Amino acid sequence: MDDFDFELVDNEKRHLSRHSLARLKALAPTFPERSRERLACVELIAEREQALAQVALKIAARRSMWALFLSVVALVVPIILFVAWTMFQQRAEEENPLPRPKPVMRNTPTPTPTPEPEPEKTPEPLPPNLGEFPIPTPAQE
Repeated sequence: MDDFDFELVDNEKRHLSRHSLARLKALAPTFPERSRERLACVELIAEREQALAQVALKIAARRSMWALFLSVVALVVPIILFVAWTMFQQRAEEENPLPRPKPVMRNTPTPTPTPEPEPEKTPEPLPPNLGEFPIPTPAQE
C-alpha cells in the first residue's frame, strides 16, 4: 500500500470510529474482502480490543498487588504481634514479679536437743555357782 491508500484507510477509520466495538464486529464481514472499509474496520477492532486488554491488565496488576500486599501483611503482622506480646510479658514480669509463695512456718516450738542416753554398762558376770540351774530335790517335787 502506498501513502494514498493509508490516507484512504484513515478516512474510513474516522467514519467508522463512531461505532461501538460490537457494531464494528458486526459490520466487518459485510464489507468486501481486502477493501479499505474492511481494513479500517479490522484496524479499529484491533485497537479497541488492545485498549480493553490494557485496561484489563492494569486492573489485574492492581488486584495482584493488593493480593500480594495482603498476603505479606497476613504473614508479617502475626509474627510482629507475637514478638511484641512476648516482650510485653517479659517487661511486665520484670516490673511486677509475681510474689512467690513463702514456705509456711508452723508455730511449733523448736525442739530442744536432748542429751543422748548413755548406753547401759554391761553387768558384771555372775559368780559361777549362781549361773547354774538349781537341782530339784525330791521334797520340792
